[in-house]
Amino acid sequence: MSTIVSLDLDDLDCYHGIHGLDGESAPSTRGLALERWLPRFLDLFAATDVRATIFVIGKDLEHDLRHRQGRGAAILGRALLEGHELGNHSHSHAYDLVRWPAAEIAEDLRRCDDLLRHIGARPAGFRAPGYTHDDNMLMQAAALGYRYDSSLLPSPTYYLGKLGVLALRKLRRRKSSASLTEGARSFVGTTAVHLLPEVGLWEVPISVSRGLRLPLTGTFLLADNPPMLTKLQAEMLRREAESARHLHLELHAIDLADPQADGLSPALVAAQRDLATPLDRRLERLQTLLKSRGGGTSIARIMSRHI
Repeated sequence: MSTIVSLDLDDLDCYHGIHGLDGESAPSTRGLALERWLPRFLDLFAATDVRATIFVIGKDLEHDLRHRQGRGAAILGRALLEGHELGNHSHSHAYDLVRWPAAEIAEDLRRCDDLLRHIGARPAGFRAPGYTHDDNMLMQAAALGYRYDSSLLPSPTYYLGKLGVLALRKLRRRKSSASLTEGARSFVGTTAVHLLPEVGLWEVPISVSRGLRLPLTGTFLLADNPPMLTKLQAEMLRREAESARHLHLELHAIDLADPQADGLSPALVAAQRDLATPLDRRLERLQTLLKSRGGGTSIARIMSRHI
């Protein structure tokens, strides 16, 4: 049994954009991913023998260093000291990054890479915003000397479900920053680690379930009522995650958000359904899963052992 754990540090503005709630974002909630949510994960990882890959957004780290006295950077420093890996999640986290000219993508990824190296990290991998990627984008990551990409979420079910949600929002005239109209290849393919010779990177896919190929991610595994599932189906999905021979568990910082303590807007809590599940219950489910797996490791560590 092998377990990879990765964590995306998407901050609150990402979710306001996805749900068309741009006006809901407040300056007081900036930095929650780095300053509040990440420490909750680090405490849990320490208790469950996990060394994770943490994908960092450059613009949020830059804002932290310039305007928040580097409080978030200090927590990332703690993560490094505790054996976690820091990866590149782009600078802008633009959901349409895949459409940008090659030179602009290269500059975006380089800016994030520079910031990570500034705080002492040695990034070796990349994950695209919203998973959406193509060869052009991955070649820019390879040019930074990276060994792997981990943007592939081979779940056509997820892709089709998101297309339906975006279409419904369009009918309701609620603009979303999410972009799925391009990059369908980001949601099909094998779950096995494999070489991408055309770009010179290894691909480390996120795990999906058997059958419906639902994402084995925090969104689906920690909530009482995950998208597209009944409570019984959700429990079966959790059991599959506990017993799978190999699991690459992808988490998002908001998975351990506390709507009340963190000052999240009621509109966001209503739109982000997993936040209706109490934080204590989400924490307990994640702890149970990680303990059942015997802990977890980072992408870089698993690659150094087997590739």
